Amino acid sequence: MVDYALRRRFIFFTLEPQFQSSAFASFLEDLSASKTLVGAIVDRFGVLNKKITEDITNLGPGFCVGHSFFCPGSQITLDEAWYQQIVKTEVAPLLREYWFDKPKHAQDAIDRLLEKL
Repeated sequence: MVDYALRRRFIFFTLEPQFQSSAFASFLEDLSASKTLVGAIVDRFGVLNKKITEDITNLGPGFCVGHSFFCPGSQITLDEAWYQQIVKTEVAPLLREYWFDKPKHAQDAIDRLLEKL
């Protein structure tokens, strides 16, 4: 009921993840992320979001993981440890919630994201 009440009173815009955007890659590289790291983020989250989009029974395009997880402040070192921490502490819990009824499916997706660069 609250959802409908909000929808009647506000305007909503669909914002899609921008992992493929050259501006996103440039942003990370300007913060000293390596091309290897940027490529891994773009590729791995592209694959993940494709799986989420194709899961039309429970998820779909509105559940894609956004690039904002990887938009840090200026005082952070963008390296593999930073990436791994984001996946483990922010993205993995989200995926476990998405696929609560398919824990192996969620864990397989998490493992793919955590593969060494």
